[in-house]
Amino acid sequence: MHRDSAKIDDRTGAGRVPRYSLESVEIDGFRGLRALRLDGLGLINLLVGPNNSGKTSVLEAISVLCNPLEPLEWLAMVRRRDFGGLDETRVQSLRWCFPQTGELSDPSFAYQGHCEMRCTGSYPLRRLETHYRDIVGEPATRSLRSGRKQIMQGELDFAEPRAGAELQQHAEATHQSESVSQFATGTESEIESSIVQIWEDERAVRPARRRRLSLRTETLTPYSYQINPLQVRHQSLAKLKGNRAAVVGLVREFDVEIEDVEIVSIRGARPVIYLRHRRLGPAPLSIFGDALRRAVLIAGTLPTLAGGVLLIDEIEAGIHRDALARVFSWLVRTARELNVQIFATTHSLEAIDAILYAEQDELDDLATFRFPAPNSSQRLAKFPGRALFNLRYEGGLEVR
Repeated sequence: MHRDSAKIDDRTGAGRVPRYSLESVEIDGFRGLRALRLDGLGLINLLVGPNNSGKTSVLEAISVLCNPLEPLEWLAMVRRRDFGGLDETRVQSLRWCFPQTGELSDPSFAYQGHCEMRCTGSYPLRRLETHYRDIVGEPATRSLRSGRKQIMQGELDFAEPRAGAELQQHAEATHQSESVSQFATGTESEIESSIVQIWEDERAVRPARRRRLSLRTETLTPYSYQINPLQVRHQSLAKLKGNRAAVVGLVREFDVEIEDVEIVSIRGARPVIYLRHRRLGPAPLSIFGDALRRAVLIAGTLPTLAGGVLLIDEIEAGIHRDALARVFSWLVRTARELNVQIFATTHSLEAIDAILYAEQDELDDLATFRFPAPNSSQRLAKFPGRALFNLRYEGGLEVR
């Protein structure tokens, strides 16, 4: 999947205060993306195009950009793509995040690769370079950290050498000088580096020290709304932050008899989500439809990301087209109130039209990028919100 650079509408001029956390993103060497540049990003950014064109890879790259020097983000990212365990190990999953030459079929081949990402915006990160290499050795037991559950019972046997991966990362960020205005000339650059090791059984990760360079972010996949721990965690955060009214507001768009969203553990086992219903009483979330379950997750997630980034893969998944307009109107309105920048992939014309409807009064906040098919001679195309609105409603253009 080769991508040509599409440098369109670069709005990050010198001396100008950026409007969004991310105003441009450039990705080179991550999965199949080559010299891909998204310029003129908005509050709402739609990524459209055929299957296997790189849309999900862009979301994954942004999740890494928002959490640089954090090894667990790399593991979380590959788990989201391979939630069913199709790959033999997570190390194998990590290898495929970097450019391939076909030599991985040889188990004795020691692979090395690297990728580079750049961004502009109010988020101070400017460049993130990541180098990957296969390693064989013995994890340091005193620095074990589990990707799943730590095994604390008995001794861990590392007599046999284990295969793993080493990630070296270098992050360059700009920091405001005291004598100049923000993002004007005179900003200073600072480079932070990290080396981490991740082993094939995911049991041992040697984490870097905690970094202060990060951007609050969350990734929602087409199946995230079915994961109970995720639903409970986001509803808990929303309640702790005093955002229950926003959650209930969206849920009531689907059923006006829903009075509240609650976290319940009737048997004292694992907590689950219940909806307090005027007619049904407390009812488990599982009995409701996919659209409502996804709305509960989105409503619980967005209020926790003020000033951050929400990444949604297949934004229309689980939501019937009749409900799209209601969900997206709430989503756009709340994202604007909380200054949450959204990046979403979609295959649906109905979803595009619903977002255009929701954004019709603020079309300058919307940017749509159409990705070409794999091995196509076409280039990445950008449609600013107002242009897309005219093309869809006046010309009926197929923009996917």
